[in-house]
Amino acid sequence: YVAAINAMPRIAFSFPISDVANFFSHYDILTQRPTNSLINPLDYYYLDAASSNPVVNNPNQRPQKTVDYELGFSQVLNERKNASLTITSFYREMSNMINQKVIVGAYPRTYIMFDNIDFGTVKGLSAAFDFRRTGGSRINFNYTLQFADGSGSNANSGANLASTGQPNLRILQPLDFDQRHSFVLNYDYRFGSEKDYKGPSFKNKSGKVIQLLEDVGFNLSFLVGSGTPYTRWSQAVPLTGTRSNILGQINGSTKPWNFRTNLRIDKNIPLKWGKGTDDEKKTANLNVYVQVLNVLNRKNILNVYN
Repeated sequence: YVAAINAMPRIAFSFPISDVANFFSHYDILTQRPTNSLINPLDYYYLDAASSNPVVNNPNQRPQKTVDYELGFSQVLNERKNASLTITSFYREMSNMINQKVIVGAYPRTYIMFDNIDFGTVKGLSAAFDFRRTGGSRINFNYTLQFADGSGSNANSGANLASTGQPNLRILQPLDFDQRHSFVLNYDYRFGSEKDYKGPSFKNKSGKVIQLLEDVGFNLSFLVGSGTPYTRWSQAVPLTGTRSNILGQINGSTKPWNFRTNLRIDKNIPLKWGKGTDDEKKTANLNVYVQVLNVLNRKNILNVYN
């Protein structure tokens, strides 16, 4: 392989237009080591013995590259400055992505290799509302609109095309992670401790006040998302049989929406040990929590039969 030197600048700008409003932007270049790059020379000795076009790794791939652009605006919404709105637009350009490529006319036979032949773009808009903690409560809401298109979703998405010996044509299509709409609502409540405590309490026989829910909090999150794309077939075939013709285009159909609710309840337990006053003792904090995923037992459709 040929050694690669990658420059990955990350530049961010912020333009405050007042004490309650701000424009911001950033420009990033990220690179990633190629996959399927470990080659075993012995693989070449058995190319001619394979029953179909063999697949071999390629050690001379270039790093995968992502260029990320973002432009946003944030605004405080009230005089108490405990509520804000942030709107962000983003654009990501992915190049040198890896997929399977057929090498026609090679010696001793045609074979398939992994190469940097894919590209893609992700563009969208995000809006976030943040209500800072007031009276123990905090609320966050986020909505993201996204469009993800490219010539391949992963290193094996073009395997069927390459195995037929077809030319390496690249066309834009929805990527596997192209989720058009995404909503996240998060509610967090803390009962507080000592003077800030807001929960139930009682006095014991010695007159000491017992705060039942001191340093206890809970977090409830709601996640709603539209379905991701899949490739639909024109007719049903046995699970072990050959797939049928595509109905529409690759990733031209969409799975149903999904909805999940997660709950987390936690308690902070301060720990002190050692000799001397409270300020001289060693301190630590223990957090004990219970987490329940999909607390409403919602049955989401994760995949469908093509």
